[in-house]
Amino acid sequence: MAMLRLKDTQKQTLRELYRLSRRTVDDLPYTQEFESLHVQFIARTGLTMTRHDVWRVLSSQRKAKRLVRKER
Repeated sequence: MAMLRLKDTQKQTLRELYRLSRRTVDDLPYTQEFESLHVQFIARTGLTMTRHDVWRVLSSQRKAKRLVRKER
């Protein structure tokens, strides 16, 4: 599986979209909120990434402690 290489500005865009969402990373998949986040991220960055790839980047950002912590 290829390693995703995003620019810092692209990661920042994804972090900002996540911050605006109401759900935690674990609660996002298969929701309309995630669909919206995915569409907005693609529109803002011009990248062509699958939903799975976007979720992987979000998970990586969480593991790196770069996402805001949300209450469940």
